[in-house]
Amino acid sequence: MNTEDETTAATGDADVVRAVFEQMPLMMAGLEGPEHRVVAANGAFRAGADRAAPVGAAMHAVFSEAVGQRVHEVYDRVLATGRTESSHEWCVRTKAGGRVVEGFYDCTAAPRVGADGAVKGVCVFVTDVTDRVHERQAARERTEEAEHRCAQARETIAELRRASLPEYVPVLPSVRVAARHAPAEAGGRAGGGWFDVADLPGGLVALVMGDAVGPGAASSAVVGQLRTVVLERLHSGESPAAALSAADRFTAWVPGGRATTCCVAVLVPADGRLVYASAGRPAPLLVAPDGATRYLAHGAGPLGTGASYRDQDDRVPDGGVVLLYTDGLVERPGVTPAEGRAVLAATAAAAVLDRAPRHGGPPDAVERMLARTLEFLLRDGGHGNDVTLLAAHRTPPVPAFETVLPAVVDSVRAIQFELGLWLLHVGCCDEDETAVQHAVVELVTNVVDHAYPDAEAPDADRSVRVSARLTENGTALIEVADHGHWSDQDQPDPVRGRGLAMVELFTGAFTVDRGAVSTGRGTTVRISHRLRRPVVVTTGTASAATRSGDLRIEEVLDAVGHLTVSGIVDTTTAPRLKAGLMSASHGGTTDLTVDLSAVTRLAGAGVRVLHDTVALCAGNGRTGLTLVARADSVAASVLDLADLPYTQGTAP
Repeated sequence: MNTEDETTAATGDADVVRAVFEQMPLMMAGLEGPEHRVVAANGAFRAGADRAAPVGAAMHAVFSEAVGQRVHEVYDRVLATGRTESSHEWCVRTKAGGRVVEGFYDCTAAPRVGADGAVKGVCVFVTDVTDRVHERQAARERTEEAEHRCAQARETIAELRRASLPEYVPVLPSVRVAARHAPAEAGGRAGGGWFDVADLPGGLVALVMGDAVGPGAASSAVVGQLRTVVLERLHSGESPAAALSAADRFTAWVPGGRATTCCVAVLVPADGRLVYASAGRPAPLLVAPDGATRYLAHGAGPLGTGASYRDQDDRVPDGGVVLLYTDGLVERPGVTPAEGRAVLAATAAAAVLDRAPRHGGPPDAVERMLARTLEFLLRDGGHGNDVTLLAAHRTPPVPAFETVLPAVVDSVRAIQFELGLWLLHVGCCDEDETAVQHAVVELVTNVVDHAYPDAEAPDADRSVRVSARLTENGTALIEVADHGHWSDQDQPDPVRGRGLAMVELFTGAFTVDRGAVSTGRGTTVRISHRLRRPVVVTTGTASAATRSGDLRIEEVLDAVGHLTVSGIVDTTTAPRLKAGLMSASHGGTTDLTVDLSAVTRLAGAGVRVLHDTVALCAGNGRTGLTLVARADSVAASVLDLADLPYTQGTAP
């Protein structure tokens, strides 16, 4: 048998082999020489080629679109080295119908050896896997979309949770209220817990803490309805037990409301009387100034379970603290509830007795107690549930403030300093402190500039009096008075003369008593502003109060009306940004340039502040707020999305 016959016997009849080669579903071709001319091509190969009869043509002419996509380099290497090369899902771009189409191919290029053993060309095997790649890409996009929707759902739930938790508690004259909240750690249960602080008629203060069954949006909806019922009844003058009874009845119309727990305690700051009622909540803890602790009596069962509620009476001593807390602080893994309560009481007592503030820690006693208690109880492990502490500390009444100084320029800064010390003692948030100080500075400046014309007698009383006191509901009532007389300007200065408008912008309500020259009684401006304290949100080992220090607002030296902002601008720090912009722009009456290039996070709350400031400046007839951000900065990306115009670069 000759060689040809042996080959035929081994591979099959030549016509059959040709037919099989022709009908193979993958693209197959034989190439020859350095130009890679096609010497054999099956049907699939010809169908994908640029020309119907590729045999004899070079590969760069057969697949012209592949030129420059490194395909032909593979053939060169195989021809030179004699080694097979394969590629997986090679992307080749071609034009079809005037548009670029991507195709994906598994390719194998093997050496084609002649009878003498020398490499004569290349055998090419190509499988079109475009459909497989597109299917996988579509599956990945579906997965990413699902993950995006889950993230949106989680954010929505988080927003609902944040909406059920107050950002501030009131500043009251004879009781220091403080709250600290630690959301569940990643993977934990973000439940339906909530708390409220309400200043009631007669100077009373109500503390409310509750928890709806189940996590997610459903529990947030339950919280929104039940907390409204409880607060409405308390503001109507009903007792804690009556408020719980109303919420208990309401659970019949609230899906998921059954088994909600809630504790309501109403404190009379003047004498320390405490009236409370509980529905399935842990008993509140009472801490005396000497460190003695005791838990109050337990109440009845959760709402919607057929329990009946009654008011119980106790008393918080002078300097004492009543503490409401979530279950997670006493019900921890490896610790019995009794042991958990004992540890909580001992930790709170130690924090009360340790009156020396740590460096960088909260200077206020009740805030210090909450910070140290939460830090100690959570430091040995994570917390799978939300954790909240709510406390009321009976303190001596906040003294009134009054100062009388000459109506001269130097007095403006002195009054600002003295009033700042009083506000620091009161313990309000930075935003309220800035608002009150800015309003008072504007009024005192008006007195200095306009109350006492030079023509008046030199021995006249040319003074300005500033007084402030805190009402029982936490409103600061402030008076700025002089012995001069009201002056109406016929031609108002376009830049100045906006003092009262700025007072209204910063503090809201105010009245002006213009007095009368004949009686010797000058002008008195009275402003009122509700003061608040921030609720501290702790995440991991850093709290929101600590993180707020990451925001820095600085004036640019030698550049009037220019600020640089750096750090984090989020829900917590946005009020500070607003206060800083209002102060620097004099309530939107002067132009301002703000460089945001160093901002590391610009959340929606910050965007809202910027939009509001731009609109305010424009409404006052000013050029407005000029924002500056580097093109590669975080702020630039956010400003683009928020449709806020800005200048690229760095402010001078």
